[in-house]
Amino acid sequence: MVERDPTCHHCAWALFFVWHISSGYLMPTMPRVIALLLPLALACSSPTAPDAEGTWGGTQVSLELTRSGGTLTYLCGTGTIDSTWTLNPDGRFTATGLHYFGGGPTSIEGRPPHPARYVGEVEDDDLTLTVTLTDLGQTFGPYRLVRGGPSVSEICV
Repeated sequence: MVERDPTCHHCAWALFFVWHISSGYLMPTMPRVIALLLPLALACSSPTAPDAEGTWGGTQVSLELTRSGGTLTYLCGTGTIDSTWTLNPDGRFTATGLHYFGGGPTSIEGRPPHPARYVGEVEDDDLTLTVTLTDLGQTFGPYRLVRGGPSVSEICV
């Protein structure tokens, strides 16, 4: 999806100029007008900013992310993402939260949490995510997730 760049004032003037000269004898046919206007309109468009909110899934991890935070489910663990996560216009994702090793009959409340740093990149409907446990110096990933992809169940025993 594209939106017109509101800072593209020169594009508006170029469109006006092309429209003005095309209405006279220099360009009497509509196909010529369209052929000139379409490239100018596309030049004044830019992709919308990436969006990370929603459901993401992959083969080893799934993520539910809202503006107020998120939850991750790994094949053998879980995680949380704080509400302070960010996504810059280039699609770079950064967040902090907690990671829980585990599986089996122990509930998340019974597992010791590890502070985690989540970094990744959103490109269209793909999210590449790497997890670093800051207290242990361990890094997991990168994981590839797809928007709307399958959720992962914690099956570690």
